[in-house]
Amino acid sequence: MTHERTGVWRTFRWPAEHGAWGILLVPFLCASAVAGRWNMSLALCGVCALALFLLRGSLSNIPASRTTGEKQRSVIERMIEPVHLALAICAAASAATLVFYFGRRELIGVAVVGAALYGLQTWMVADHREHGKEKRSLLAELVGVAFLTLTAPAAWIAARGSFFERSAGETLGGAAGLQVWLLNLIFYLGGILYVKYRVRGLFAHREFHGLRERLVFAWPVFVYHLCVVLFLLYWLGPGLPFSGNPLAPRGWALGLAFAPALVRAGGLSFALGRRFPIRRLGWTEVLYAAVFAVFVVAAFRLGT
Repeated sequence: MTHERTGVWRTFRWPAEHGAWGILLVPFLCASAVAGRWNMSLALCGVCALALFLLRGSLSNIPASRTTGEKQRSVIERMIEPVHLALAICAAASAATLVFYFGRRELIGVAVVGAALYGLQTWMVADHREHGKEKRSLLAELVGVAFLTLTAPAAWIAARGSFFERSAGETLGGAAGLQVWLLNLIFYLGGILYVKYRVRGLFAHREFHGLRERLVFAWPVFVYHLCVVLFLLYWLGPGLPFSGNPLAPRGWALGLAFAPALVRAGGLSFALGRRFPIRRLGWTEVLYAAVFAVFVVAAFRLGT
């Protein structure tokens, strides 16, 4: 039984990409937990990010008029609707308070980068719809990940005041805020690659005979995750397990954070082309993200 929406909520639509919630919230929560300063500016940052996310999702999730009978309206016409205006005012008020009252001016830089990435993704999606079969190209999806994971530096700046602040015990090669964002970016880029090629393998409507054929089809997934392994080995260097270094527990934790994703990518060499429940894939990705978040936070907490 369905209920027709009335009033100001009639024009509001929840974001269509359910996985985007995780890409938005996990980096924010990771950065907040590692920063360790739960204050009013961090709460305002969360409100601002959530309002912008809901506004973006509602404005971009307008059904086609041929299927719903609704008249297609311009972005400006949809923007002035009460629910969208309320979200925009909420985001603007939160952002202004953060910058002018709490002095979080570095958030302006994050906003500029975010606007550029959002504009680029919007253009890529529109261009791809005219020339491609998929809703979004792979490159547009990857740009979207870079855009959404900006909640990590935003949370860090809101909590601590500066993205490049370095506290005692943060010895993994630079500011911890930058590292938390980079780890989330690496993790979610790999997740998008995996899901994209898992679905493409299903839509290919073909049998994959042998490992070589699977490697040729999904080589970006395997190459990317090999690069992730090499990057982690290089970056963690002195902190690798069994090295005897005091940072070894952090190496263990970060290794465990990426282990499920790396095993998942390797499993694609056997699962490519096989049918699967899309809902189960989604929940599996949620589980991987939860494991990743727990071990990333633990990694930065160990030895501090």
